[in-house]
Amino acid sequence: MQVLVVEDTKISKTACSATFQTGHFDDDDDCHGLSHLLEHMLFLGNASTEVANALGDFVSAHGGTLNASTGTETSSYFFDIFSDVFDDALAQFSAMLFSPLLQTTYIEKEIQAIDAEFKLKQKDDLRRLYQVHKETCNPNHPFSKFSVGNRQTFEKFSALELQKKLRRLHQRYYQSANLCLSVISSLPISETKLIVEKHFSHWKHGKKIKRDAYPALYLKHQLGVLIQITPLQKAQRLIITFALPAQNQHYRAKPLAIISHILGDEGYGGLLDYYKGKNWATSLSAGGGIEGSNFKDFNINLQLTDKGLNSIEGILSALFSYLELIKKQGVESWRLVEMARLNTLAWRYGENPKPIDEVLKLSHNMVDYPPEHVMAGDYLFDKASPAMTYSMLDFFSANNMRLKLIYQSQKTDTVARWYDTPYKISQLPPAIVESTKSVKPIDSLTLPKANRYLSDINQLAIKEDEYTLPTLIHHQPGLDLWFGQDQQFQQPKGDCFLTFDCPAITQGIEIATYKRLWVALINEKLTQKYYQANLAGLHFHLYPHQGGFSLQTNGFSAKQLHFCTDLLTQIVVNEDFKSSFEQVKNGQVQLLNNSLLNKPINRLFTRLSVLLQQYNYAPIDMAEIMGKAQLKHVIETKNSLLGQFNLEGMMYGNWSIEKANEAVDKVRAFRQLYAHSTPLSKGLVDLTQKPVQVHFVDCQHNDDAVVMYFQAPSACTEDIALTMLFEQMIATPFFNQMRTERQVGYLVGSGYLPYNQHPGIALYIQSPNFSANQIIIAMQQFLSEFLQSLNDYQEIWTALKAGLIRQLSQTDSHLSMKSQRLWMCIGNKDFTFSQNSKMIAAIEQLTFSQMLEFSQRLMWQKKCGELILISSKHKVKTLNDWQEITSISEFKHQANYLS
Repeated sequence: MQVLVVEDTKISKTACSATFQTGHFDDDDDCHGLSHLLEHMLFLGNASTEVANALGDFVSAHGGTLNASTGTETSSYFFDIFSDVFDDALAQFSAMLFSPLLQTTYIEKEIQAIDAEFKLKQKDDLRRLYQVHKETCNPNHPFSKFSVGNRQTFEKFSALELQKKLRRLHQRYYQSANLCLSVISSLPISETKLIVEKHFSHWKHGKKIKRDAYPALYLKHQLGVLIQITPLQKAQRLIITFALPAQNQHYRAKPLAIISHILGDEGYGGLLDYYKGKNWATSLSAGGGIEGSNFKDFNINLQLTDKGLNSIEGILSALFSYLELIKKQGVESWRLVEMARLNTLAWRYGENPKPIDEVLKLSHNMVDYPPEHVMAGDYLFDKASPAMTYSMLDFFSANNMRLKLIYQSQKTDTVARWYDTPYKISQLPPAIVESTKSVKPIDSLTLPKANRYLSDINQLAIKEDEYTLPTLIHHQPGLDLWFGQDQQFQQPKGDCFLTFDCPAITQGIEIATYKRLWVALINEKLTQKYYQANLAGLHFHLYPHQGGFSLQTNGFSAKQLHFCTDLLTQIVVNEDFKSSFEQVKNGQVQLLNNSLLNKPINRLFTRLSVLLQQYNYAPIDMAEIMGKAQLKHVIETKNSLLGQFNLEGMMYGNWSIEKANEAVDKVRAFRQLYAHSTPLSKGLVDLTQKPVQVHFVDCQHNDDAVVMYFQAPSACTEDIALTMLFEQMIATPFFNQMRTERQVGYLVGSGYLPYNQHPGIALYIQSPNFSANQIIIAMQQFLSEFLQSLNDYQEIWTALKAGLIRQLSQTDSHLSMKSQRLWMCIGNKDFTFSQNSKMIAAIEQLTFSQMLEFSQRLMWQKKCGELILISSKHKVKTLNDWQEITSISEFKHQANYLS
């Protein structure tokens, strides 16, 4: 058994991941989905405890999360938890993995759950395309197996027969020699090592699994093909795939990274720039694709315009012309040195991910890399080889290519099993093959130049203790600028924030829609211009929000302040949108219209924010306006937004006050060009004075779904604390009852959901088997029983409070996380940056009797508000005391707003 232990004193938790080298490739040929079913069953009782979800409940009660995933050749189980109870958690984790009960009663229930999961994905175009991929590869390769499983694949076996299959699968593959375990902990390595040994040393030693070599992923007639696929969502995509051998052994040379780095360049003169100029495509990504122990697909993914749909030969001719250019001059030594440097910067100065994410990646790395390179294998680039790159480019040929053409209203002759995806596979037409041969150079195509944003990393700024927390360093009407110097992470990085509150946004949905289009057009321009800056670790994010729009930059500090102020100027002066207007507008219309096809739960939560937030609007309503937008509307909107605004900003990171003041001077000079206003009040609908509100949302999906939202009485610290505690108290029993025991739905959960800093709770269920009426009745029955049993929770009250306090006391794991938190404090007018401290003090003072009173008020609408959102294909019976929202605009017009 391989074990990796990492000590990290900057965190307060321990994260653990167990990855077994087995996945759906090992499913029985007559029972596809078996590995997925086994993943589900491991959580439902073991030799140590018969209680279902016992580990999940324990982890949740101690500030952590637990999850699992089944892949093609690996299966992973992972959790995080506060370190002082890691010993107890790992004991349960080991038992869960080693000795599952696999009870027949739960087998029958989990078949229902997996079938619900399958039905949930039937409207997912990615999953539908994936199934076409499986059906058009070698049927003797295990990739062709149906990985998810459903009622149909399982129901031909009795529960006892499935139990035998599960036990046989578990006994063969869930053994120590087939396990990679990784742990990241705040505990000393020596202590963590002892805990792991205590709970895993009893595992049988086992033998390394020996497998027969897999056959080729594609048969000869499955290459050099055109696959035409009809999606559900409006989409126009071309995926160009080249079939390659496995790449794991080349992790230090990374030949495909070199090729994708060049092909995917979004700057001037690149392949995407050429396609945009021809009005053939709006976006391009290169390098993705499925991979495994004996295969790797290299994908070039294009979003096509209408003109591009009819220009496939030209698209391919340009691609192969560019590939020839790469072969001639693309693998130069300076480019390899530059890429190695970019990888080194990412390794040395990358943001620390969440421990649970990092530990999962490490357990997978233990499968992919030798022990000495488990930590750095993803970044190593010390064996770059032009010869290796050229050998990979030899695979980029028409007879080794698969084209997937994806758009609606095309002729197909086959329907993929399980997901009912219409498709047609045929040999590439001669015209397409010919377009890849004897290609001529294209003068406007050029390879990426040396990255001018790569520079020596600057030194850390001299500490200035008065700026440890953000300080208001400039104030004038319509402009507040804050500065803080990071002294915790000691990295040459920083974050800048600028947010515009624009009174013009109160004019309604039209200006909000045109603002969205204007921001998209600006992003289109700036992304191309600053593509290399992004590669070099200097990032920007320009986005609309309900009060206006915001600009954020982050990354290396050396050139960032100049970068940020330069972007600020370009945002307001750029009006040259003629060449890209129709492309970007059509993309926005498509995004807004496709929201109808989102899964019901997502649709309901989107609509919830539309109903509650004063200046938020429904995507489907914006789509109609967007479709009629003209360039003059965008220019008029830009002028209206900038005609008067309030600007607030913060710089936090590796800068001195002198550098910050230089940036202040530039922002102030910019600010003086425009009229100022006060910060915009963004209203939140007050539900507390209304009867129960109910709203129906259309969705093109067969599942029914319900979201119940409860709005707390106020936004005072005590009510926020009580709302958070109540959600933590209800989360586990709600999931266990609705999902595990009663199987009401597959997507089941709860969440603390504040809007405009006002606390609230949402309960949600999506189900393929229960109607919305049945879901509502089940939820109300649960809530009634839960309130009647609240006194039973008194014994965990102290632990519940302690767990939430510990969560609020956790330190930031990286600089950007801290910057975001401090910026949110400024937005919430918490200028002492002490909201968490105040919250902790409030939680410590709360009594269980206060929680009892609050729970009754929240659930029975005493000075609280309730909004129920429903998506259903069935007739829904509403209660007499419910008030239906039939018009969003009328509801918001008549509403009282909390400021």
